[in-house]
Amino acid sequence: MNLRPKPDAAGAPQAQPASIGDAYPWLYEQIFYTASDALVVVDRDGLIRLANQQSERLFGRPGAELAGRPIEELIPHRFREGHRRHRSLYAEQPESRPMGMNLALWALHADGREFPVEISLSPFRLGNATLICANIRDVSDVARAQDLLARARQSNAVADFGRLALASKDIGLIQREACGLVAKLLGADFALVAQCTGAAPWLAPGASRGLDAASLAETVARVVDFCRPGAEPIVQPLVVDDLARAGGHASGSDVGPRSALLAAIPGDERTLGLLVAGMRRTRSFTRDDANFLQALANTVGAAMQRARTEEQLFQSQRLEALGQLTGGVAHDFNNLLTVVSGNLQMLEERVASDALSANLVKAALRATGRGADLTRKLLAFARRQTLQPRSIDMRQMLTSLADILKRTLGPNIDVRALVDDGLPPAKADPGMLDTALLNLAVNARDAMPQGGTLTLAATLASVEAGTGARADGLAPGRYLLLSVGDTGTGMTPAVLARAFEPFFTTKDSGKGSGLGLSLVYGFAKQSGGHVQATSTPGLGTTISLHLPVDESEALPAAPFGADPAYRGGSETILVVEDDEEVREVATAFLRKLGYRVLEAADADDALAQLGREPAIDLLFSDVVLRGGTSGPVLAREALARHPKLRVAFASGYARNTLPLREELGRKVELLSKPYRIDQLARTLRRTLDGSPEGDADPAASDDD
Repeated sequence: MNLRPKPDAAGAPQAQPASIGDAYPWLYEQIFYTASDALVVVDRDGLIRLANQQSERLFGRPGAELAGRPIEELIPHRFREGHRRHRSLYAEQPESRPMGMNLALWALHADGREFPVEISLSPFRLGNATLICANIRDVSDVARAQDLLARARQSNAVADFGRLALASKDIGLIQREACGLVAKLLGADFALVAQCTGAAPWLAPGASRGLDAASLAETVARVVDFCRPGAEPIVQPLVVDDLARAGGHASGSDVGPRSALLAAIPGDERTLGLLVAGMRRTRSFTRDDANFLQALANTVGAAMQRARTEEQLFQSQRLEALGQLTGGVAHDFNNLLTVVSGNLQMLEERVASDALSANLVKAALRATGRGADLTRKLLAFARRQTLQPRSIDMRQMLTSLADILKRTLGPNIDVRALVDDGLPPAKADPGMLDTALLNLAVNARDAMPQGGTLTLAATLASVEAGTGARADGLAPGRYLLLSVGDTGTGMTPAVLARAFEPFFTTKDSGKGSGLGLSLVYGFAKQSGGHVQATSTPGLGTTISLHLPVDESEALPAAPFGADPAYRGGSETILVVEDDEEVREVATAFLRKLGYRVLEAADADDALAQLGREPAIDLLFSDVVLRGGTSGPVLAREALARHPKLRVAFASGYARNTLPLREELGRKVELLSKPYRIDQLARTLRRTLDGSPEGDADPAASDDD
């Protein structure tokens, strides 16, 4: 088909018509060939029948070459199949599509360059055939302007969103705002934050256009599969073209979401979740779309991580305050127990012949023992206990503990020990570590009344230098990571937030003191480590304990063994104690052991007596004294005057004795209150019989 006017015999164009009525065919042809837009006439089979001069310039191909070719040859390869489908559907019911309601497409130049175009379609009849005239316009400049405008809007939105996230502590509000921006600026049919922790995703109001609740729930389930443990990490925004079949799922609905753009929400150590933009139809997301979504996801991740760090810091500060309070209470309580226990021990000998009285005294002593155990746990939480750190073979300890637990926890508890090969030794107090692990095992057993699995595990972990302040307080270095996990009832978030608080328990009255986890917390902190708990209701709880690695080559000496026999002596001992009743107990014990005893209520009185009595052999002082001068300060002044003087301390608020050793530059014994007469006797004999400048283990106190 060719509608051009034919030239005459001389080669000149035919003359113009004499009237408008005669001019219609000629006029239409001139309009077609001189139009500023590319005009292409296509038949029902998609073959080009006619193309104007602007088409030749737009596509870089002569009109004669275009004629008879499929229209899909003017479209990039990746869009051709979809265009054929749309063309077939359009041919069944063709209609005019004026500019403004057209479909934005990509076209292909002869040199291989792709460019954006707008197309409007106009069907017309020619004889018995229906032809389509496609009006094609290059919109590269418009597309660039639109892209710049879209980028500007996205950049402004990211900046405004960052200010919102910085000013607000409402994580739900921040997540919903992010979803709203995704729906608005990316034109998403739905937007959500899928949290990998199992929490319910946040959905932006109005950001789920045309999706019913069932379709949206299926979509959430499929999206969350991308951030489950063991899934391939999403390091950059990921496009899912067929969301209906993602993750091995098959959608039962044809109206559900089809495609999605996923951006990982980053955390310090793991992915916290996904920010998702989804469409009901297949869509090609641009790089700018991906960058915008990732910027929002990064801001959401920073806000979530900030909230988590603030929560950990608040919890740490609260536990620190509780530790100071309980430590002070334990100090005063230990002084009271020292008086009660000391007097009962002296009374015990006097009533030995009276069976009833003797039994009453023994019962009272057992009660003071339980009170001492209670204060010991309080001091452990307050990080004021006396520790004897040693090198510990974790494989040997956990294997042995697992064997014991298998015999004691019952047949319905499956106990497993998983210890990595080649672990270095940990540095901690073996007795306290054993107590801590036993407390955790008992808690795990109580959480599994119908039985379950208890797992003891150990692996090597490291904290890198230069990571800044950490909420857990761990210094850079290597740590042994111990974990005690169960498959029990788990804890709710509210219970988990208070798990390490002293006296907090969910057990029935009389079945728990609420000090088990508090003891573990204080022991870990005082050992230079950290403890944390993770729990999910119905799935179980895991307590993870960081302990420093023993980097020394030589193992320290074995801890001092308890000697059932004890003896006294005849040396002169100066007792310095500001509590009169406690001082009376100490002096009574010492006189019973045969020592010559002098007393002082404060440091000034003690120094005065040392000046009058140069023959004093040993200074036995409380660590905390009223009057502004502590026991260590008193000892340092006394040693400056009497270098051969021996020193021992007692305290109900005992810290590790290493600082005392460093301050005094010699062997230091520290006895924890309340103490028995045999403990006092052994402590003093070790001090008196050893070298005054000896380098004994600083923590070798007898506080069993």
